[in-house]
Amino acid sequence: MKSLHDLHLANKAKMGIFNNYLLPAAYHEPSVEYRAVRENALLVDYSHMSIVSVMGDDAWALVNHLASADVSIIRDEQGLYSLVLNEDGTIKGDIYILCTPDGYYILSENIAASDMISSLHNLLLRAEELEIAELPAIKSMTEEAWGALMVEGPYSWELLAEVYGFDIIGLPYHEYINQDGELILFRCGKHGEFAYLLVGPQPELVDTWSMLVEKGEKYQLKTGGLDYQRTVRIENKCWDENIYADFSRHPAELQLQWAVQYDKEGFIGKEAAVERSHDPAKRKIVGICPLTDSTGIAPNDKVLVDDKQVGVIVKSAWSPALEASIALALLEDDYAWSDISGFTIETATAKIPAKTQTLPFLYNLSLLVNPTEHSYIDDTKTRHA
Repeated sequence: MKSLHDLHLANKAKMGIFNNYLLPAAYHEPSVEYRAVRENALLVDYSHMSIVSVMGDDAWALVNHLASADVSIIRDEQGLYSLVLNEDGTIKGDIYILCTPDGYYILSENIAASDMISSLHNLLLRAEELEIAELPAIKSMTEEAWGALMVEGPYSWELLAEVYGFDIIGLPYHEYINQDGELILFRCGKHGEFAYLLVGPQPELVDTWSMLVEKGEKYQLKTGGLDYQRTVRIENKCWDENIYADFSRHPAELQLQWAVQYDKEGFIGKEAAVERSHDPAKRKIVGICPLTDSTGIAPNDKVLVDDKQVGVIVKSAWSPALEASIALALLEDDYAWSDISGFTIETATAKIPAKTQTLPFLYNLSLLVNPTEHSYIDDTKTRHA
């Protein structure tokens, strides 16, 4: 079997469209995949990620002008999380940048490879201004039949250490190692758990998927689809176009200004972003929780104080870990404080008392699991943190 797509069809995964790619939405019931990512380990096809290669002596100057973060702080086998902004300073999408001896790989869950390449070529029209003497080689690795797998969960490190060696346990956040030729194993993650992205040619990933499923059985590893993000990305807030695009793309409003290096020499949208940063955001994203049993909280539901609208619900979900309904709300700045009661969520059928809450909603199990003290399979170590 040469492609992950064929593997998923053979295993009867429920398929869906993500970033214009047909990928598994689910393998099991949502509760099964949620429990795996929060308690054990979950294996998911992340080939919706665009993978763009930018190689050459002057690749740094080009990639650094694309990203809002400072690419100069990373070296070989290190990665960096960054936003890509529009010219008006709003968020176009987010990316990981992986530094190699010859250049960079850029990975994105929501910016198509063609769109990324177009932005890079537009920057090359200013090559002299950006001090690019030798034009970098730019290509889509997705079109070269590359893909990506994510292994995520409190014991994902232990499974991968069994497969790839104990170097995995000491791998710092946002660093990677090369395995089995072209396969890149990158420690990253947006949902508060140990998480590892495996990037490389599809045939290698097919073999890797099968091997991880076999060896992961004793860790209660589950295969999953991308629908699991619907809950975990509310519990642990991160950029997701499907959640925020209809409400805001303003970095400060979404509490993502930390991903913008305002004092960097230059990047797409810098002038507008700096200008925006001089004025306090009029709205901010916060967590909000109903204080009574509730159902039917939906995007665009009003958030009220004394019958005055002070914000809207952006997204809501049931959190199995908290056994409660949770939501993200975009509130006027004067009201965007944590742990404040006195709010009302007005749904289509009810008015529900609510209280704001600090984000993220969860204190993840991965924050408590220590590889030197815990093990899912070693009886000499504690299993449960």
